[in-house]
Parts: sequence; structure tokens; C-alpha cells
Amino acid sequence: MLSRRTVLAGLTALVLAPLSVSAADLPDLGGRTVVVVTEHIPKTRLQGEQPGRLLLDTTAHLVGVDVAPDAPERVVVMLGPHENVVRVEEVRVHVEDGGRTIALHGTAAKLVAPGASPYVP
Repeated sequence: MLSRRTVLAGLTALVLAPLSVSAADLPDLGGRTVVVVTEHIPKTRLQGEQPGRLLLDTTAHLVGVDVAPDAPERVVVMLGPHENVVRVEEVRVHVEDGGRTIALHGTAAKLVAPGASPYVP
């Protein structure tokens, strides 16, 4: 998976403080996979499959991901301004590296509009 195309870079993530984020759109045999990678984030105990909420804009672009929204270890990664969120979808997400990598697979990934994100500088 090292041959991924970076489509979002230098964005901000929120876990009580702004952090830098990048994301990639990766091909997956069962459909699409969307990966959000955060940098310089304090590691959490979140690992593996977790409940999540996709925060989408009017054209289904990913504005943010709310991971484990009902847990004390909750992580919210914002790629765009919260004012742009018009739709929230309950999904399962896969968390790796203590919350620094969040992957959306299958149905969850298909909810996100394909192509370049308007939140890319």
C-alpha cells in the first residue's frame, strides 16, 4: 500500500488541538477505500473496527470523520470547516496506529464522493 496517491495534504485534524492531516484514495478489490492519515496526533487506545460518523458536505465530499463518538477516546478529524457539514452517516471505520490512520472500506467509502476534495489547498 505504499503506492498511494495523496489527494489531501496539509489539512487540519482535531483531537482538542489542530494537527496536520493527509488522505489518499486507494483502489480496493471489493470497491473503494478512503484512508485519512493524521500526523503529530497523540496516540489513543482506539484500534481496529470502531463506530464512526462520516461528516459530509452537500456533494458528499468528506468534511470530517468522528471516530468512536460515544467513547472517552473519541477522535474527530476535520478536513474542512464544520459549517460545511450537511449530512452525517453512521458507519464502521478501521483505526490503526493509535488513531493516526483511519480507513473507510466498502459501503462507507462509497458514501464519499470520488475525485479531488474541495478541501485540498
